[in-house]
Order: sequence, then C-alpha cells, then structure tokens
Amino acid sequence: MRLYALLFLIFFSQNSFSQTIDSLALNALRDAVLELQNSEIMRSGSLAVSVKSVKEKGFVFGINQERSLPSASILKLVSTATVLSVFGGDFKFQTFLEHDGVISGDTLKGNLYIHGTGDPSLGSDRFTGYLKSNELLNRWTAAVKKAGIKYIKGKVLADASFFDSNTVASTWIWGDIGNYYGAGVQGLNFNENLYRIKFKPGVEFGDPTSVLGTEPDIPYLTFTNQVTTGEKGSGDKTIVYSSPLGNNVVLTGTIPAGVATFSVKGSIPNPAEYVAFALKRSLVNASVNVTDELLPLKIAGAPTPVSKQILDEYKSPPLRDLCQQTNFWSINLYADTFFKQAGKRLSGKSEYDNAATAITAFWSGKGADLRGFYIKDGSGLSPSGSVTANSMTDILNIVNSDVSFNDFYKSIGILGQNGTVRNLGKGSRAAGNMHAKSGSIEGTRAFAGYVTAKSGALLSFTIIANKYMPGSQRLVSDELVRLMTLIAQL
Repeated sequence: MRLYALLFLIFFSQNSFSQTIDSLALNALRDAVLELQNSEIMRSGSLAVSVKSVKEKGFVFGINQERSLPSASILKLVSTATVLSVFGGDFKFQTFLEHDGVISGDTLKGNLYIHGTGDPSLGSDRFTGYLKSNELLNRWTAAVKKAGIKYIKGKVLADASFFDSNTVASTWIWGDIGNYYGAGVQGLNFNENLYRIKFKPGVEFGDPTSVLGTEPDIPYLTFTNQVTTGEKGSGDKTIVYSSPLGNNVVLTGTIPAGVATFSVKGSIPNPAEYVAFALKRSLVNASVNVTDELLPLKIAGAPTPVSKQILDEYKSPPLRDLCQQTNFWSINLYADTFFKQAGKRLSGKSEYDNAATAITAFWSGKGADLRGFYIKDGSGLSPSGSVTANSMTDILNIVNSDVSFNDFYKSIGILGQNGTVRNLGKGSRAAGNMHAKSGSIEGTRAFAGYVTAKSGALLSFTIIANKYMPGSQRLVSDELVRLMTLIAQL
C-alpha cells in the first residue's frame, strides 16, 4: 500500500461532510480505491476520485483529485451544463431558407441560401416528430415551388457563417477526424454530418474490397480504398481519413468476410457544401432550373443592396432534448456545437480556444476551483485536454443551484437503465439511483455524475483512470463500476 495515499485519504476523510457518511461504507470505498490504485493494471497510471456533497458542498472522499488528467467524454457534462445555463432548456436552433434577389414572374433573380445557426440535429432521425434529411430537402424544395419559382438565375449556396471556419479542434488526431465520431462543427450541419460507405468484401481473408457507393450519394467524393477482407464476424475495423474541407478520402483497415455488403460510417467533409449540393439536385429533380450563375447581392437597377428574404424557417427540438441525447449517447458533434454556441454567446467568438477560455471563466466566476482545468473542446475527443476530478465535481455542485438543473440532471443516463451506462451495475444499489456519464479515449476511462446517498443527500462524483495497462480496458471499466456501486452505498 502506498503510505502517502493512505495518509492523504485519512486526512481528508476525517474532515467536513464525510463525518455524516456511513463509516463502514466509506472504509470499503477507500480500500477498493487503494487496491485499484496499487494494482498491476494501474502501476504506471493514475487513478483520480472525487466525491462531494452537493447541497452542503462538503468533501466526502478523494484521491489524486487535483491531478489534471484527460477527461474523455465526461467533459460533455460541462458542455451541456454550460449551454443549458446560458440558453435555457426551451431554446431552439433555427435554420432558414432564404434568397437575396427578386422574384420576377416564375424566376428568382438571385441566389438561394440554406442559412444555419449551428443546429447539430438538423436532419437527424433521433427525434420523433422532426424531419429527416430527405424530408427537409423535400420541404425546402416545396417552399421554393410554393413561392412560384421555376427558374433560379443564381446559385444554391450554404451559409455556414454562424460559426467560425475551424470545424475541428487543432488538437484532434488524424485517425479520428474522418470517422463519424470525429465530425467537425459548422454553422450548417446536416444529418449529424455523417454518411455511410458501402463495401463489398472479398471471398477470402486478405482479399481486396470494393467501394459500392455512399449513402447518401455524394458523387464528388473520391476514395483511395486500402480496406481488405478480415475474418468472418470480425466487424468494422476500418479507419476513414479525410480533411474536414477536402473531398479526397482514404480508407484503411478491414471489414468481415461472409456478408454481401458491409457499411461503415464516416464524417462528411464540409457538410454545408453537401447540403447545397443536395438541395440543388432536389430542385432540379422537381423541375426547378438553376443556372448556377453567382449573382451579387445588389440587383441590377436597384438603388441599394437587397436584403435576404426568408422562404422557410425550421426549428430544432428543445435544447433540453438535444442535451439528453448528447449525454445519453455521447454525441461529439452535439457537445462541440454547444461548446461553440456557448463560447459565441459568452465571448462573441466561437473558435475552440476562445470558447474554452470563455467557458472556463464562466464556471470559475461561479466559484468552481478550475486549477488544472485545461479543456480543448466540448466533447473530450482531444487527447491533450485535461481536467481534475475536483474541478468536475465543483462544476457539478454549482449546476445544482442553476435554474437549468432539472433539465441537466435528466439529461444524464441512469446506471443500469439507459444511455451508455444501461448495462452497467445491474442488481446493485447504484442501478436506478446513479446518474452517470461515461467517457473513454485511448488510455483513459472515466465516469462522472450524481448519486443519492443512504442519508438522502445528493452526492457528485468523478472517477478517472488514466494510462492503465494496455489491453485492460474491460477490466478497468469493471473496477470503476465497482467503485461507483460502493459510492452509491455511502
């Protein structure tokens, strides 16, 4: 046993709020934490734990809680808490279909725009009662025809200017960016900025594969296919490499033998460009002619530039629903959109670095101890971003006093019931009682959230295991779930 860790724990657990906690349960948690910290799988790594009372803001338990470690996806709790606090759960994103010209007879003399304000759910099929991508294209096409337009003497353009042009954080790694979970954020997102690449595997192990096409069809993408055929049942072991603004895609890895076709998910390079392309194709298919001639905002003969006219306005689901999907299913695109959205409201700038500074200042100004809180994005995808377990529980405690807390609390999955933690801790006291967000990137496994103690007190907790033994992620995950079940017994 590491003496310094034991002394550290004894000193702090004998002070403040922990005196009201069941001492036997606290000793059991302490022993389990030290056992894991001193185990072979954590020999070269760090285990950080912080447990605090929410109402009383008292310290309950901690080890290495001020050590700055990668957050993985528990950072999504900060992004959703921030955007709910700043905008409120009723907030809805808006997307507009606009033109900048004049309609003369059946001809629009001007350009047609899809103008986004950052909605990450636009065209998604996650939400009942909201339009999927093809349905939106049909809606916009119908709006053009309803305006009596049969000819567009201009271009169909995407207006993604609501956010800055840096769609991905500079600290994301090349192996993530082209894959569906590494989709960049634009002012105009569509269908969660993902597409599917359809493959035909070979017959034998090691045979080359063929790319059959994409869904949706994006004919301007070009593929360098290095994917080979893997063993039957081996699943998706591909990596999609692409620039967020380029149209060349490199495919590597393997897909399984024994199936007629196999699809993998990638992130659409420049999704705003795709929306304009898809809408133009929809219009042409509906017999609306587009000349593709870019016209200036100032119409010939007009004394002043003509302002844009709205043909259609579409609203997203309420922000509380978007945040729930974000935390339940750990959607990077949504979290990074909230990060930029909050950054823009708080500082006037949506760039990742500016948003990080603004959000850090926001919670620091509310009293959170953010020493060691060095975030790079809103999703936790950046391996160079880091937080402390203490900073996370501080923010979780402060959120409890916010008018948005009820929406935030409901947005977090319940252990053993739903979200990414639905299969964890079943049969334990934590199941159905612990609201927890999971996080995982290479070498890091983390959980954070809330649990109600035996006394009825609401506790916040954060657990981060970093640089554990390679190949032991499943074992580490099981051990962290064990710690959470012990926290639930306090």
